[in-house]
Amino acid sequence: MGKAGSWRETAARNLADYRIFDVSSSDRESEDGRRGTFYLVNSLDWAGVIPVVDTAAGRMIVMIRQFRHGTGRLCLEFPGGAVEAGEEPALAVGRELTEETGYKAQMIVPLGLLSPNPAFMTNTFHAFVAEGCAFAGDQALDEHEEIEVSLVPEREAIDLVGAEDYGHALMTAALFLYMRYRGFSL
Repeated sequence: MGKAGSWRETAARNLADYRIFDVSSSDRESEDGRRGTFYLVNSLDWAGVIPVVDTAAGRMIVMIRQFRHGTGRLCLEFPGGAVEAGEEPALAVGRELTEETGYKAQMIVPLGLLSPNPAFMTNTFHAFVAEGCAFAGDQALDEHEEIEVSLVPEREAIDLVGAEDYGHALMTAALFLYMRYRGFSL
């Protein structure tokens, strides 16, 4: 079997800018002298949060349903969004939680970092859990957002993974990190 090694960038070019991401090429050379041109999608980091509301009936997860243009259908997922340049990811998810759902958290806990697709994407997904959430007011949605908010029992949120409208890979990965955080056996 071969040995994995690092590749050094020798040149880079910006090819296109599409507002929410740009595309660049990167000429690279391996430790053993092989060369290649690789294409990268550069985007702001993303952050997602699993918001928890403690009720008499148990832990409820604040989930959102919104239309996703990539799949052309409604998706059930956790709140989240882009981490603005210079913004702390925990502050970004707190902001997104309030804007998208009207809920605020008493405490935001990091769950882990994920690479959306390390083959060609340069950004990081930051996963969090928001404990002690309570409704604080109306949503403050962006111009193109239409978001329906619902409280889903914790076990049901876990059992929904893989359902037709619940297939967002980063949400599933965040849920795995949440299950580890909660000590659930797999």
